[in-house]
Amino acid sequence: MKSRAAIGIKFIAILLLAFSLLAGCQNSKDTAKTSGEKDSKSKSVSDNELTLFVDQTFWPLKDWTGKIPEEITKRTGIKLKVQVATDAQQLPLMISSGDLPDMVFTSSQFQTMSNSEISYSWDELIEKYEIKDFKIDPMARVLNEGENGKLYSVRNGFTSPEDFKNTPAALGNVPSFALRPDILKELGNPKIESLDDLVNVFKQVKVKYPDMTPLVMNPNAIGQYFRVNFGAPYQGWAEVDGDVKYYIHHPKQFDYYMFMNKLFREGLITAENFTWNEPNKAKELIVNGQAFSINNLNAVPTINNEIKAAGKDFEIAQQTKLIGEKPGLFADSAGWSGTFITKNSKNPEAAIKFLQFMHSEEGQKLGLWGIEGEHWNMDKSLEDGGYPVFTFDSQDAVEQQKLGVVWWGLLADDGIYEQVQRYVPESPTSQAMIDAKQYVQSNPMLGAVNPSAGSDAQVIKANIDNMITNEQAKIYLAKSEAEAKKAYENMMKLAEDIGLPKLEDYANKRYEEVVKRYNEVK
Repeated sequence: MKSRAAIGIKFIAILLLAFSLLAGCQNSKDTAKTSGEKDSKSKSVSDNELTLFVDQTFWPLKDWTGKIPEEITKRTGIKLKVQVATDAQQLPLMISSGDLPDMVFTSSQFQTMSNSEISYSWDELIEKYEIKDFKIDPMARVLNEGENGKLYSVRNGFTSPEDFKNTPAALGNVPSFALRPDILKELGNPKIESLDDLVNVFKQVKVKYPDMTPLVMNPNAIGQYFRVNFGAPYQGWAEVDGDVKYYIHHPKQFDYYMFMNKLFREGLITAENFTWNEPNKAKELIVNGQAFSINNLNAVPTINNEIKAAGKDFEIAQQTKLIGEKPGLFADSAGWSGTFITKNSKNPEAAIKFLQFMHSEEGQKLGLWGIEGEHWNMDKSLEDGGYPVFTFDSQDAVEQQKLGVVWWGLLADDGIYEQVQRYVPESPTSQAMIDAKQYVQSNPMLGAVNPSAGSDAQVIKANIDNMITNEQAKIYLAKSEAEAKKAYENMMKLAEDIGLPKLEDYANKRYEEVVKRYNEVK
């Protein structure tokens, strides 16, 4: 028997379809003709409302309101009726039932939506409606093509290595590491110019403050900062001596694991940290004054706001330089979510023109930054190191939500404008990103080697990931260096037994195909 929740979800999907059909009928009376009619070019899009399903439960804007969405509507004639996912199963249910809205924004179902029976290809709509100046980066095209070679969407957040390098204010991500400067001062401000220096500071904290944990880590960012300092990837793929390797197979992983085990054996991190499921647990210890430093995903300013709200008289400060001997950041992302125009769309012409605008320079700046002259102004061109000077706190999620900015830009984001939005002169977060940029090894085409859902390679990858989750804790918590080394060797042996060589063989063949295809279209 179906659960009430499942029935409820399906009922909502049916209602959505019914509403879409009613809206489609009304629009057909006013301005639109069906996509199959020859004179569709005469259709007006000024009063169109398109339905959009956002397959992200965390999406902060539940409707098309705020100054920026209103401005987008003014410039495009398009208003969106937004439905945000309630759980990860909602979109698969809608796909299987055929109850889809005009557009879908998704990451997890990107490959599924890249299907001619579910979605329109962008190219066919661009050709049919004679749309000019819809520029799609050749590398982005190759990274997003469906299995049939057609382009149904482009993932947001992709940045070509050349654009990233040639835009000084474009900043990538770096795992955040922050500590208590007041305690550091009490210790005599010892230098922190190497990992050995940092370990020595941890030891001093342990002696002077025995009830304080020297280091806590967000469970979603365990050791990421240290992997970067060792030049080891913390996810995805890397090219090593001409071969594509899964991240766990990178030669620097061993050094990273031995370092983490040393931190545990010397009492600088706790065993409990590896059992936390709640990502805010580490932050709570910092806010409560029970920890000296934190390896987090980001958001140091947010944590300081919480410390202040708790009535504490200290703050944390992000370290702005990587301190490993040979740091490395592996940028292999092909992007994350893309917008699809479904075959249920009552007005595919309006939808593709909307995406054309949002992917344009004007659309991206509007969606990510706000209205020029009101919310931001450029100090100089991006090519000359310029960046937008904001009239509001562009890093404040509450302010973003009020305006309807940033997240709506991510419906169509080619990377650079999002990265430049992060640039805040003199802020520790920006300084850390600027320092990290010199260590970035960017190869987005590695992002295309992830195996498709349901394939043998995908099953192997999933099994390896599950194994790593269980086995790496044995390395971290080993009681001796010899035991840690043995646990590491056992983990790698298990990865091999599960099929790591076969997975990497698939990845290398796929990588060759992607490179060949890119050379054909660039």
